[in-house]
Amino acid sequence: MSSDSKGPWKPSDRVAGLLFVDFDGMAADPDDVISDGLDGGYRDRTEALREVLRDPHEDPAGRFLACVALTRWGDKSGYDAVVRAAGDPESVPWRGASYDRLHGQDDTFGVLADAVGDSVDMVEERGTAADRLRAVEALLSIADRVQFDRHIGSLLRRDDVAACLPALQAAVTRGVTRLTEQPPSYDLGLQLALMVSAAHRVDPAWAQGMARDLMAAQPGERALRELGEGMEDA
Repeated sequence: MSSDSKGPWKPSDRVAGLLFVDFDGMAADPDDVISDGLDGGYRDRTEALREVLRDPHEDPAGRFLACVALTRWGDKSGYDAVVRAAGDPESVPWRGASYDRLHGQDDTFGVLADAVGDSVDMVEERGTAADRLRAVEALLSIADRVQFDRHIGSLLRRDDVAACLPALQAAVTRGVTRLTEQPPSYDLGLQLALMVSAAHRVDPAWAQGMARDLMAAQPGERALRELGEGMEDA
């Protein structure tokens, strides 16, 4: 979690006990707790984190962390929360709970993308493969509206792209239009280039045509470089 200009964020006692204390009772970083929980420890904290996620009185940043943990652990409630958030990203209460250190911009959806993408190793154990795929599709569907930067790559496994291709294509098409009309403050061009390059492995004809449209929209140096490398390697 990154802090904002108002100062460091402090979790509630409940969230601190669930995500800032490891499974040996020692103070720890939430990323480490979430990672360690993959070995089975998640079972002891899942229900309490579901309660945090559902609690409208809990601090939004705490609910965001609960969502990240549950999602990374392949839990259906985490995936459901991601889908709901993607349904109306502008009004999600935890927007701004995490900022990328390089550009100082909200990266909450990028963090969720990593959690959804990486959780592929848990879905067989949890029986939530279909729920994960819904979350992948929901996030790809808003890739023209919110910042993901390179985190979008976590959603671009070949099988995920094949299953969610219509949603990806629609988002890219809208994104190219947005670039030509009113580019956002973040690097939308890079996100679109990564998506086009990934789609090239599944639908090369569409990807080649869209790559030309994207290049004509002047997507920026990072995007052009990614297209050059990604389309060539695909």
